[in-house]
Order: sequence, then structure tokens, then C-alpha cells
Amino acid sequence: MVILINKNEENVKEIFRRISSKYDLIDSIMSFGMDTYWRKKLIESLKLKDGQDILDVGCGSGKISYSIENTINANNIYAMDITREMFPFKNSSKVQFLEGSAMSIPIKDDGVDRVVSGFLTRNVPSLETYLVEVYRVLKPGGIFCNLDIYDPQKNLIAPLFRLYFYRIVPALFDKISGTHSYSYLARSVQSFVSPSFVHNLLLKTGFSKVTIRRMAGGTVYIHTAIK
Repeated sequence: MVILINKNEENVKEIFRRISSKYDLIDSIMSFGMDTYWRKKLIESLKLKDGQDILDVGCGSGKISYSIENTINANNIYAMDITREMFPFKNSSKVQFLEGSAMSIPIKDDGVDRVVSGFLTRNVPSLETYLVEVYRVLKPGGIFCNLDIYDPQKNLIAPLFRLYFYRIVPALFDKISGTHSYSYLARSVQSFVSPSFVHNLLLKTGFSKVTIRRMAGGTVYIHTAIK
């Protein structure tokens, strides 16, 4: 299988490859342990059932995929990412790793019951292309859930969030990781679209019953959409 990855994705792949061994620990420290709660709510939003086929796009270290495996008796769980080094293979697991791009998901049309992504959408070259791909691979009636971090814009915690995420996080965690990866992650939030933009783009793509769950004072959102 030929994996088509554009220049932007190659840069993202290299960024996450460099922090692959430290990613989970730093992620938990950076979010004050709240990332576990956010993922739990994300998985609950999927309304999973036994026998389903699940696709986790941008699976990273596999936390969502392995949690789903422990939640239901799925038919198939596909964990997909462009950075193989991030993913810890477990011999006893039924989770199947797919190396591939979110711009061209290696799943057939109407191939899965659920699609989930956590902290991915800020890193894709084209959000619109990704959502079109998600819509394509979902079965009719299937559910897509997306979790990501957003700039809080004009709410009360915005100054504190920006001081922490745009200044302290890059300075501290770039030093700990020995890379500039967390400077990139801060910029990816700063330049990302709004939750309402994602909501409208999901509707434009063809999804119905799009709902938004606001968390962490308006800095973290889960979008849920039904095909």
C-alpha cells in the first residue's frame, strides 16, 4: 500500500516522532490530568455497541483505541496514524494499526459504524477534506466524534489560558522534550478555527444532528455528528 503524505503532514509526522516516547506523560502533566476525563467523555459520546467497526483517526499512542477495546466487544477497531512510532503495539490486543493519512483514509465507503479523533483536527492540512473522508467511510446512521483544544476567544479565562498555553507550555515542555514540538502545538491552537466553524463545516459536509459539548472553560470541545 502506498501512503500519500504531503509536505505539511511530513512536518507533523516528524514533530510527533520526536516526542513519541514522552508524549503521554507530558500530555497528562500539561493538561493537569484532565486529558483522561476528556477522552472518557469522548468515548461516551460515541454511543458504542458490541459488534461495531470503529475507526480512530490520528490514534497517536492508542489511548482511545485501547479504551474502546476495553469498553465493548467490537468487531474491528482500526487505529490509524501517520506516525507509527507513536503507537504501542500490544500482542494480546485486537486493535489493528493502519498507517495512513487523514486526507485519504484507507477504509472503503460506508465501512465503519463509528469514527473518532482526539486532538487531530488542528494538525490536518485540510479540515474540510478530513471531514469529507470521515463522512465517506461512515455507514449511514454512523456517528463521528471529535475532541480538540480551541482558543477561548473572548471569555473570562482567555488571558490566563493564553499565558499558560502560548507562553509557559512552549518554554517549559520544549525544554523537557528537547524539541520545538510544543511551540508548534501552541501555534496550532492559536491559529485554529472556532468550535462554531467546525460545527458549520460538519453540517456543510452533510452530517445531521451536530451537537457540541463545551469543557474546560471553553478551551476543549467535543463535536458529535450523525451521518
